[in-house]
Amino acid sequence: MVKSIYLVFIVFAILFQTSNIQAQEFVVGGDHDYTPFTFIDKTGKPSGLDIEVLEAISVSSDFKINFQLSRWDIALANIQSGKTDIITGIIFSEDRAKFLDFTIPIHTEYYSIFIRKNLPFKNLSSLYDYKPVVLDKDVSIEKYLVPLGLFNNYILAKSLPEALSVIELGLADYVLAPNLLGLNVIAINKYQNIAIKGPSVLPSIYCMAVKKGNTQLLDILNDGILELRRTGKLTKIQEKWKVYEKDDFKYKRIVNIIGFIFIVVIILLILVFIWVWLLRLQIKNKTASLNLKNKELQKSEEKFRIITENSSDIIWHLDSNLLLTYISDADERIRGFKKEDVIGKSAFSILKPEGIEILKEANKKRLANLSKGILSPPVIYELEQLCKDGTWVWVETTATAHYDQDGRITGYHGVSRDISKRKKAEQLLKERESQLRELNSTKDKLFSIIAHDLRSPFNTILGLSELLIENSKDFEVAKSEEYLRIINSSAQNTLTLLDNLLNWARAQTGKIIYKPEKVKLSPIVTEILDISNSSAKIKNISLNYTQTDNIEVYADINMLKTVLRNLISNAIKFTYPDGEIAITAVQNQNKVEISVSDNGVGMSKETQGNLFCIDMNITTTGTAAEKGSGLGLILCKEFIEKQGGKIWVKSELGKGSAFIFSLPLR
Repeated sequence: MVKSIYLVFIVFAILFQTSNIQAQEFVVGGDHDYTPFTFIDKTGKPSGLDIEVLEAISVSSDFKINFQLSRWDIALANIQSGKTDIITGIIFSEDRAKFLDFTIPIHTEYYSIFIRKNLPFKNLSSLYDYKPVVLDKDVSIEKYLVPLGLFNNYILAKSLPEALSVIELGLADYVLAPNLLGLNVIAINKYQNIAIKGPSVLPSIYCMAVKKGNTQLLDILNDGILELRRTGKLTKIQEKWKVYEKDDFKYKRIVNIIGFIFIVVIILLILVFIWVWLLRLQIKNKTASLNLKNKELQKSEEKFRIITENSSDIIWHLDSNLLLTYISDADERIRGFKKEDVIGKSAFSILKPEGIEILKEANKKRLANLSKGILSPPVIYELEQLCKDGTWVWVETTATAHYDQDGRITGYHGVSRDISKRKKAEQLLKERESQLRELNSTKDKLFSIIAHDLRSPFNTILGLSELLIENSKDFEVAKSEEYLRIINSSAQNTLTLLDNLLNWARAQTGKIIYKPEKVKLSPIVTEILDISNSSAKIKNISLNYTQTDNIEVYADINMLKTVLRNLISNAIKFTYPDGEIAITAVQNQNKVEISVSDNGVGMSKETQGNLFCIDMNITTTGTAAEKGSGLGLILCKEFIEKQGGKIWVKSELGKGSAFIFSLPLR
């Protein structure tokens, strides 16, 4: 018995709750200018296809409705915050479904491409060459423009009439919009320069929606739509709003309205005549005062015009969307653009990506300060701006945000100054600083070689020659020959070091003259081998060269000899006695690769990475305790790169090294 009473109570509560929902009044939001779906008509009443559908549902479902149509972004904000219960004329999208529950579809509308008539249109790829107008918060952004990469260099419009008027005036090229809405706006405004081109895109489902979770109200709306569809009322409402009004009926209504207005105007004219007669005395007295103020204002405007037109700095103003609304004549003098070329365009269109990021970060900071109630002070940027001839000019820009009475940013104004000369001076200063560091490093290296590497072989030559002089009678012939070979080797190494030192110093000061010519490689290699043969014989090292009589290279002969002499000398230095050195040349496409390889000590990966760096001071003792400065390889690298080639090394510790360099054939 108790359970039965409890079940009856639950059923009664559900019925009472449903009847209470149906009996109450719901607040309905939507776009106030979205013909033919929702709009405010000439009498100030809500009208449109969705309005009639909702009124029909309210009658059949017995609930009251209170329409509060507004701008679309406000309508979306109201349904999210709970200020309205229902929103009409809304297109279904996945993002909106996160905070709204949608009814079953009322109408399906395809988007069309509304584009200026005089623009050629072959296919959808033509859109990449044109500038779009984007409807604020429209589903076409996330579903079409962004995926296709068309969402850039755009003009933002708050409504479709505004977007089509921008295209009609030639300030933009096209807009994606619902077919029926666009045709309606074009017909009302009698636009002549806009046409639909290309295929229909982006099928859109028009629904009503409620706040997420309000399933009871959603069920009532869905039941009402199904009932209208079953009875055919929905079709009649749709047909009514899809067909334009006939001209003859429209003209008759206009005549009736004009007649009514004419009678009202006659009455008003009589009243106005009396009112004007009473006000003429006051107007006459104020006219003199206004004329005086107008003259003062004209003088002030003239002063401002003279200042802005003759200022060497660019004076500009942007709206809240960063579109240029004013710019002074100095912009044409500095960047070459006429005013009509830039007015209405985004500030981002004349900046490099790094400049765009600077502005975005500055705006984020402004908005963050604004959320804390802080108005940001003027900000100074250094940016590169595009010139008409395709070059870039550095400007120093001082930008100030403009706020309305509610503290919202309504635009930006400021001054830009040409700082190209200053930037060039700064760049020149950096280059001079880099050159100074390089010269300082060169000087340190030069002093190091003179102080140590050039002095050491002379000490050897002097010491051994003194021993020979003092003990010439006591030394055996073999001993004397050994000392003489060491003296000769030291003298040759010293000569090579001195030659490298002089060449390198001349290269650093730009005194080496580069004279490339087409030469045969084989005679040059043979000449260097003849010079190096005596040093190789001391360590009993064999020099093997594969003759390449047919190979020619395009190079400076003196530089090429210096490179070969240094590489062969290094190979002798780091090859053990009785070792082998191989010189080969291979023609590869448009270049020749020359290799000097040995079976000597080799080197580690770390040593290989630092070989060609002058500031690393890489010097290693040879297999016969030979000294070196590390300068030879640096000179080789500079000479080879001067001739358009490259040098690299292949080596393994304990297994020898191969130095390879390339030279062009022509």
